[in-house]
Amino acid sequence: MEVGLVERGWEYLTTHYEQGTLITWGTLIAHEIFFFGSWAPFLVMDYIPYFQKYKIQQDKPNTWGGIWKCLKYLFFVHFVVQWGMMLIFRPVILWLGMVATPEIPSWKETVPVLLVSLILEDFYFYWIHRFLHWGPMYKAIHKVHHEHAAPFGIAAEYAHPIESLMLGVGSLFGPMLLSRHVFTLWVWLLLRVFQTVEAHTGYDLPYSPTKLFPFWGGAIFHDYHHETFKGNYASTFTWCDWMFGTSKSYYDRKERRAKESAAKSKSIRAAERKKHA
Repeated sequence: MEVGLVERGWEYLTTHYEQGTLITWGTLIAHEIFFFGSWAPFLVMDYIPYFQKYKIQQDKPNTWGGIWKCLKYLFFVHFVVQWGMMLIFRPVILWLGMVATPEIPSWKETVPVLLVSLILEDFYFYWIHRFLHWGPMYKAIHKVHHEHAAPFGIAAEYAHPIESLMLGVGSLFGPMLLSRHVFTLWVWLLLRVFQTVEAHTGYDLPYSPTKLFPFWGGAIFHDYHHETFKGNYASTFTWCDWMFGTSKSYYDRKERRAKESAAKSKSIRAAERKKHA
């Protein structure tokens, strides 16, 4: 069987770098590539007029001032906080059995890990995020993230270091419990990073995951949370908010706007008929 590009690349990494290096430096670099790579297409959209009709909060365009402020803070969060966390937890991760062997887990092994990881992280994120909206926690920690009432992709990780730690733990549950292979961790990291960046883009595109997968929240769901500072606490799916009643105001507004839009369209059609009568 012909060896693919991914397999060759992974074999090169595992034969030239030791496990600890791949777990720390490798994961940090992979995260940066996935994070800014996921954001890049949406940054380009900001400067293409065609896509502005899909901007959720039309009256709040993204600005370079806001982006630059976010980038400066992210440099601190990524290269001081997150890298520091990796160094601190490196012995623990190795002790728990995280490995970087040349053999790549099959997709039959990886896909179930990804699905379970999404569910576990989403449930954990929901409750921690909801807790962070409790008065004292919000004032001390979570209000940093909500400086962006109209978020853009990289605002996803614009957060207090304690929040980064609290929510980041949930992202490790699936890979650590079900796989413990660094390659699976990186594939999961790619999926999770794209998910959180897309949820913060502020664009409700025709081909967004929300329109492709049942119960997927996405940008339209999470943007409401940033706009109103309430409800819609889950990271990926809509079911936790639905089950625990924290998305009711979102669906009420959605239904109200749909009725208003229908009434407006009906009025316009009636006026047109009268005009041509």
